[in-house]
Amino acid sequence: MSLRVLLMLVFLGPVSVMAEETSVASVEDNIRAMDTDHDGMVTAHEMRVFLEKRNGKDYRQDLMDELEAKAGAKSCASPFSKSFY
Repeated sequence: MSLRVLLMLVFLGPVSVMAEETSVASVEDNIRAMDTDHDGMVTAHEMRVFLEKRNGKDYRQDLMDELEAKAGAKSCASPFSKSFY
């Protein structure tokens, strides 16, 4: 094997490995999959449906219940905010 071929394998070998595509979904792909009504926003309900479809029914049910309850509130639930409604 010539020195030139050896140098090409050393320097170009890792490039071919890095260029391979992965089959893992990106964050953008996951958000697009969650947005079922295609309005550009992911609601708490859409997120829950997506996660339950992927991880099984009742996935993190306590957290999802709390998220949906807070999303349905009319105002910020922080102690320092004023109620506008």
